[in-house]
Amino acid sequence: MNAQNLASIFLYIAVIFHLLDMSGWTSTKLAQPIQLAILALMLISIFILRKKKRKKRRARRPAPEVAVMLEQAEEGEPGK
Repeated sequence: MNAQNLASIFLYIAVIFHLLDMSGWTSTKLAQPIQLAILALMLISIFILRKKKRKKRRARRPAPEVAVMLEQAEEGEPGK
């Protein structure tokens, strides 16, 4: 199962719980546990979807042809 699919499922469940809580169909004793479940589902979705930080890559060494061209340009050869 894809991570985005799993996160979207958790968010849909959280929305359903939120609508159930806001509709008034549940007793007041269940309001806090439902809100905690909503919070937990949303936090799980955030952790699933967050991207890992990538390490900075070192710049690649230029090809040998590029080094030769740079040397020629620095020397200022008028013939080329």
